[in-house]
Amino acid sequence: MSENAAEYDKLVLEKLNYNSYLRVPELLGLQRPQSDPEHHDEMFFIIIHQSFELWFKEMLHETGLLMEYFRAGQVSRALKVVKRVNAILETLCQQIQLLSTLTPVEFAGFRKGLGTGSGFQSVQFREVEFAFGLRDEWFFQFFEDDDFARGRLRKRFEGPSVYDEFLRALARDGYAVPGGLVTRDTGKPHELDPGLVECLRKLYLEPEDNYHWILVCEALLDLDTLFSKWRAVHVLMVSRTIGGQKGTGGSSGRAFLESRMPYRFFPELWEVRNRFWADEEGGAY
Repeated sequence: MSENAAEYDKLVLEKLNYNSYLRVPELLGLQRPQSDPEHHDEMFFIIIHQSFELWFKEMLHETGLLMEYFRAGQVSRALKVVKRVNAILETLCQQIQLLSTLTPVEFAGFRKGLGTGSGFQSVQFREVEFAFGLRDEWFFQFFEDDDFARGRLRKRFEGPSVYDEFLRALARDGYAVPGGLVTRDTGKPHELDPGLVECLRKLYLEPEDNYHWILVCEALLDLDTLFSKWRAVHVLMVSRTIGGQKGTGGSSGRAFLESRMPYRFFPELWEVRNRFWADEEGGAY
């Protein structure tokens, strides 16, 4: 680095302050209500959804690090990242309830200004689902005219999920993860594997000095639980504001959201619970 460049960098840092570092002026200029005359509650609606997108961005940022740690076999560091993602999900579950302070009349006052805009079209939310393994080609139809979004989603869709990297790390550590799961085509949906359920059952029963794996399993279940909680709170919020009406983006609204509630990212981590109770009834663990 030249002397002039170093002096310039120093000058920039000296002038850096809270507002310039966080780009507050630009940030505050991104809330642009469309209602005319402007409806008071539209600003509230915009800020909440923009903050959702910032949290989704951070979740994806952390998810990349989580997969790196699994690939490197750094299980304790992976656990730390899962806990941060879970803390973000806790925040989102609380934050979405703010929308329940909108009465139906208040929402109707600016809803037409949304046009065809819908949470259905959140690229980052769909990326989060794809990143954790919940994938469906059906969603690509909503991004047909957006090459950038479609490219991001396709990359997530075809690459390994967090669950894939977790299972590969488990296998590298000597656990009997079925080989087909380690080498599978990650572009295809994961299907519940009885062999993996048995592998996890043995892990839970005999963790020995590797209890950190149990902690990771439980943290991943916390994540799945919190995501289900997010879906449940979302359904209730929509029911309070628009009832059973269709969504602005063409979705069926509440009916679609309810249809997503049974989905789980880590099915074998749930199924192993059934195996424990079946074993107990049969007289053996």
